[in-house]
Amino acid sequence: MMGLVSTKEVVELFIVNYTYKVPENRIDRYLDIQRRTRKVYFGHGCIGYEVFKGDNDCWLEINKFKDREHYENIEKSVDADPEIEILWKEFCSIVEKEKIVIKKYEQII
Repeated sequence: MMGLVSTKEVVELFIVNYTYKVPENRIDRYLDIQRRTRKVYFGHGCIGYEVFKGDNDCWLEINKFKDREHYENIEKSVDADPEIEILWKEFCSIVEKEKIVIKKYEQII
């Protein structure tokens, strides 16, 4: 049986997953918001921004960063961008903010 992964291994990727529901009648608006948000994140150095549609109006968004420090720096930079405040308000007008689930993961191997 394998033991726990050594903490000496180099973390090569840090991802943040967001899951939420988008009503069917708001998908076009949602996709427009996501395209614009993606540009903002890439403009600040995010290395990956993917959006997937699941069953029952569920959506999965995956943001990728080099490591946790890179994520924290990018988030700080994005949060200071005036465009993201506008996009966040638009996003929250079509999804239930309280039901957004956020999970963060560090690559181990």
